[in-house]
Amino acid sequence: MRRLILLLMLFASMAFGYSYSGIWKNSSAVGYNEPVILKIGGNKVSPILQRGDRRVALKSKLTTNVGSGLFDVWGYGYKNLVLFIKPINSYKLRVVAKKVDTKRKRVVTKSFVFIKQQSPHSIKRRFIGNYKSSSNFSAIKKIAIRDIDGRLFVRAWRNTRDGLKALGVARAKIYNNRLHMTWDRGNLSVEATIRGYNYSRRINRYRNLELYVKATNLRTGLTNTQTIQLRRGDVDIPPRPIYKKLKIGPVDVNLMMNSY
Repeated sequence: MRRLILLLMLFASMAFGYSYSGIWKNSSAVGYNEPVILKIGGNKVSPILQRGDRRVALKSKLTTNVGSGLFDVWGYGYKNLVLFIKPINSYKLRVVAKKVDTKRKRVVTKSFVFIKQQSPHSIKRRFIGNYKSSSNFSAIKKIAIRDIDGRLFVRAWRNTRDGLKALGVARAKIYNNRLHMTWDRGNLSVEATIRGYNYSRRINRYRNLELYVKATNLRTGLTNTQTIQLRRGDVDIPPRPIYKKLKIGPVDVNLMMNSY
């Protein structure tokens, strides 16, 4: 074990400025006592191990710079976990893990890929914009997504026999990188989920959305579902002001929702 540490220390040098800070999730298959999450702040690393159906966080340690990577050893009893962390790109890490059993004189080596987890704020920004469907049979023809005081709101227009009509504005919540919202208009209740895809790093936005809609007629009990493909583009906002009273923080504020 000491020889391994000394050998790595001989090649130690300052890292080249890569930002390790953040929460990283193992995208590979994980076995018993293997790292499933890495919490990194600067050069401090705290691994979370998978032990059966539970997870155990190891103590945060100030790691050693080795070349362009980070290296350290966590010991518990006669077992040791050695991690060598090296960047693949801005969003991925290559982690070589060695489980050292000094009692049995056995070393098991595995390599994992860890993906950086995006903060909720950065995920929100990807959805913001105007989107519309090219199909004339879409239940919802176009939507506009806006960030107001750190919260996402979705305004939608639905297809009717009399043309496009505003469905209204709904507060969207994020679960599993998807937007979830509900509109209630008289006897019509609409539940929707939005998934973003075709992400552009240049503009930090999704170019396309997949909108799943479940509409229920509360009077008849009939339910219809539809999956709609939406593409980023211009959405014509009606000139007539539409006011919606929303509760933001401790106070109620009147917002002109079509001032997008």
